[in-house]
Amino acid sequence: MRSKLAVLTGALLVTGATSMPARGWQVSAEDHAKHHPAGQSSEPKAAAPAPDAKGMAGMDMMAANAKLDDLVKKMNAAQGQAKVDAIAALLTVMVQDHERMHGNMSGMMSMMKTMGEGHGK
Repeated sequence: MRSKLAVLTGALLVTGATSMPARGWQVSAEDHAKHHPAGQSSEPKAAAPAPDAKGMAGMDMMAANAKLDDLVKKMNAAQGQAKVDAIAALLTVMVQDHERMHGNMSGMMSMMKTMGEGHGK
């Protein structure tokens, strides 16, 4: 009985933690601006690339991975407040990449649905 209760409690905790909106943890615009040097945009890049731009998408992914690698190196080398700033910069880029990938996937799913509707349904 105790193990069933423990499993149920764990499942509820995981469900509760993953169902919270990530937007609820955002910092203010002023705090966010502190982590971006002048001229660096905090806006996500354009949505999905054109379907015939497969080569460009691969290059974008390689550039994004290189940027993440660089931010991780800076984070690991930093100490004190600089480490906190480096972690914030890394997290910001990771969230932007996640949002961009989510947009790309939504576009692909929409395209696949449209393609499927034209095949004898």
